Amino acid sequence: MDKPFIHTAHLTCRPDAVDAFRERLLRHARITLQRETGCLRFLIHQDRQEPTRFLLVEHYTDESALRYHHRTDHFLEFRADTQAWVVDRQWWFWELLD
Repeated sequence: MDKPFIHTAHLTCRPDAVDAFRERLLRHARITLQRETGCLRFLIHQDRQEPTRFLLVEHYTDESALRYHHRTDHFLEFRADTQAWVVDRQWWFWELLD
């Protein structure tokens, strides 16, 4: 089996949007795992020191599965729903080492 393609993101939201953003992130992860066979894991973490900062760790079967994810209706809806809440977004792409 090929190694998974791993994507991480640091997302920072407005302080007044923390609770709503957290719930929307968790909902997005659940929907993604239910609807996309190419998404193997979708983990959401919240910074203990700075609750406005979230770390997403997503494992996909390959890079094309992540590209597919970015075109799905549920991803586009998530981005639209959270656009006003996010003040910073940083993405990284990883390769699993043996």
